[in-house]
Amino acid sequence: MKARTLRLLIGLAAGSLVMPQSVGAQQAIYIVRHTDPPSTLSLDEIRDETPLSESGQQRARMLAERLKDAGITAVYATQARRTVETAEPLAKALGLEIRVHSYEDSGGLVHLLRSEHGKDKVLVVGHWSTIPEILAALGDSEEIKIERSAFDNLFVVIPKGEQAPVVLHLHY
Repeated sequence: MKARTLRLLIGLAAGSLVMPQSVGAQQAIYIVRHTDPPSTLSLDEIRDETPLSESGQQRARMLAERLKDAGITAVYATQARRTVETAEPLAKALGLEIRVHSYEDSGGLVHLLRSEHGKDKVLVVGHWSTIPEILAALGDSEEIKIERSAFDNLFVVIPKGEQAPVVLHLHY
């Protein structure tokens, strides 16, 4: 039932994107946290080169299955191996290159999203600490806190020009 609800919500969000929008407005930005690293490591032992666990790889494939028909035309991930591995199944399915950006430059990423992907649907794979920064830079005024142990967050951001964006916070 969870998967059906997630597909419905993503479908509703994607369906609402065919409504008229301001010129230059992005259609949607899907923002996810990377999936699960190995459970044998403590949160403090995780480094940039830490890969996904088997369950994390499965969750990344599930994410790709859920988003493959969303019309995504660009995929961004940070330099951390687990964000790239989270993005890989969808990028491969869509024939897209993963564009790597620094997790220390959320503002620069948002600038790229606005300047290079003004009318696109984009996937961004980030971290518990960067996603709230990205959402705030996109105009979301709600305070978002992501637990370091939660790997199933999915945000769908629908910019509304000068108005605050519509933000759906889902779990997959």
